Amino acid sequence: MLNRVLAVAHGTFRETVRDRLFYLVGLFGLILVAATSVLAPLTVGAQAKIVADVGLAAMALLGLLVVLLVGASMVRREMEHRTLNTILTKPVGRGEYLLGKFCGLALTLACMVALMGALYVVAVALSPGDLAWSHLGAVYLTFLELLVLNAIAILFSTVAGPALAAVLAAAMFAIGHLSRSLHEFAAMTGGPAQHLARLAYRVLPDLEVFNVRAEVVHGDPVAAGHLALATIYAVGWAAAALLLARIFFGRKEL
Repeated sequence: MLNRVLAVAHGTFRETVRDRLFYLVGLFGLILVAATSVLAPLTVGAQAKIVADVGLAAMALLGLLVVLLVGASMVRREMEHRTLNTILTKPVGRGEYLLGKFCGLALTLACMVALMGALYVVAVALSPGDLAWSHLGAVYLTFLELLVLNAIAILFSTVAGPALAAVLAAAMFAIGHLSRSLHEFAAMTGGPAQHLARLAYRVLPDLEVFNVRAEVVHGDPVAAGHLALATIYAVGWAAAALLLARIFFGRKEL
């Protein structure tokens, strides 16, 4: 099983790194993060904060763009091109196929985050601020968030077309970062909105778990316990999304 998953993952990784879109997004990410270090001196006394805030936000948004444009379409695209039928005629199960796709894109995201993270670390080190372990923790949490979104995009790609799957994944990203605020606001207002917000908070991923930009910008440490719990949280949500994707994909007629 492992060999089959790795074979699909390897093929997916080669396909994504050859995609011109991936290179454009990666290049834009490098330019954007580098631009923050150039523009930072315009704000006296806040150079390090600007580099940290804009750099981490750019990593998350550019990674999301890769997930939306690649992850949300790769299953449907192979279905339309009939290459999926060829893959599944070999001793590759549908669950192994989805897991391989997830791992392949995860490896692509890891390379992209590592590249941008290295430039981010250099930019922070060159700015008039201190480079702390919390910066590396924030980069790691960004990668965990992208893994969850990767699994969610694959889930939506098994039940919807590329455009709709991308919209749904983007909506999940927005809701995931707003669910905690909506839950707190609804708790103050009461009524049916409170129950709806509470339900959304419980059944949808809370992506704010991976957002520590405020702590990094203000120089606060990111606890090792938080990193460990965020890792467990990300693995749990990714596994749940892939399990649902396997169920829906198993019922689909090819």
